[in-house]
Amino acid sequence: MTTGSLVGQAATASMKGVGFYAAPHGSAAADGSRTRPWDLATALTGGHGRVQPGDTVWLRGGAYRGPFHSTLTGTAAAPIVVRQYPGERAIIDGAGSLNDTFVVQGPYSIFWGFEVVNTDPTRCCSTSSNFRADMVTNYAPHTKFVNLIVHDGGPGFFVSTPYPDVEISGSIVYNIGYQGSDRGHGHAMYIKSDVGPVLVRDNIMFNQFGFGVHEYTDAGSGQLRNIHVEGNVVFNSGLLSNNSQSANILAGGGQAPADGITVADNMTYYPPRYGAKNLQVGPVSGLPNGSMTVRNNYAVGGSTSLYVGHWRHAVVDGNTLVGGGGVDIRTDLGATPAVAPAPTTGTTVFVRPNGYEPGRANIVVYNWGGLATAAVDVSKVLHVGERYAVRNVQDLFGAPVAGGTYEGGSISLPMTAVPPPPPIGMARSPAPVTGPLFNVFLLERTPR
Repeated sequence: MTTGSLVGQAATASMKGVGFYAAPHGSAAADGSRTRPWDLATALTGGHGRVQPGDTVWLRGGAYRGPFHSTLTGTAAAPIVVRQYPGERAIIDGAGSLNDTFVVQGPYSIFWGFEVVNTDPTRCCSTSSNFRADMVTNYAPHTKFVNLIVHDGGPGFFVSTPYPDVEISGSIVYNIGYQGSDRGHGHAMYIKSDVGPVLVRDNIMFNQFGFGVHEYTDAGSGQLRNIHVEGNVVFNSGLLSNNSQSANILAGGGQAPADGITVADNMTYYPPRYGAKNLQVGPVSGLPNGSMTVRNNYAVGGSTSLYVGHWRHAVVDGNTLVGGGGVDIRTDLGATPAVAPAPTTGTTVFVRPNGYEPGRANIVVYNWGGLATAAVDVSKVLHVGERYAVRNVQDLFGAPVAGGTYEGGSISLPMTAVPPPPPIGMARSPAPVTGPLFNVFLLERTPR
């Protein structure tokens, strides 16, 4: 599944047009050059008319205190790119405001590689929907969000209903939400769409107070049409909360019929004795939905491995359901999917190359035999002689767990039990440790 007119543009856009710069110490009175960068608010509103279709705005390293609104508007042939400067860490921080942290309102724009966080330490106990502000909010068509790191806000991404052709790809989202007096609130991705397509592809989502993927709408507040969730890694959703019943992936849920829904090639995990529904496709009500496809997912654990609501046309095939608490199927599929017991030997490994950065990939290892290391073939990602680094996503800013010069074939990754990152404002994470049974890694090619 691909989205429309921006496909293929993101990988080359930053090589064309003019390069401008924003920095934490920048100024609205500057000219956007490397030596006289703008402040971010000026850059995101076009730099006094200087930023044009095909241009790139580079974010220099450091912390930018939000919230921010982007009205940058490109074209189908020449989107505008806002991207973290290579080798630096640009952080947009929404602490101190209940307004959405990073709001996109301009079409044909791409946002790439930077970090969005909320460093406010308060994680309890309001039930207000805006108690902890949304992090990245989309109110524009023809937009892409590529390889962002989004954490400790709530929700991570919100895609509003009227806007077609939206893609979220390769991003890492964790520690989203807060503990309400009623339940855990805050989802990694809250997705709606009146028209679509919306593509959620090859992201990593873990350790939220609420759902991982949350395709949901209330009556009268939008539709769920042509939403495609493909190739994502989602684990431990809801496990920051002390009373959450959130799923790793909820697709086509809510109070309006869903149609054109795809859940394919995703990898999910709940540890033994943890979790609610793993994959939930359709609401628990009797609401009749249109068409959906659930195909080739690998789902481990959960009180229910797979829930399928009421659909007029459903394709459910090729899925592997392991070690969960059974299935709940309310549409005639012809045959009921089976849940297999967890293996006790060997490994199951997935390598998902990034769609926009050569040499980058998500690596997922189910370590059934409890091995100390896992062999992972990355020959479809790296070329012999290239430098690389691998990090455990639960220690994303720590030292690499493997790296060096690629010599071909498989690399060895440690299956050590890594403590999950503590949510900001908490001394430790309530989420259970996943290693050595399950680990997720980020592979990146590094400069020579």
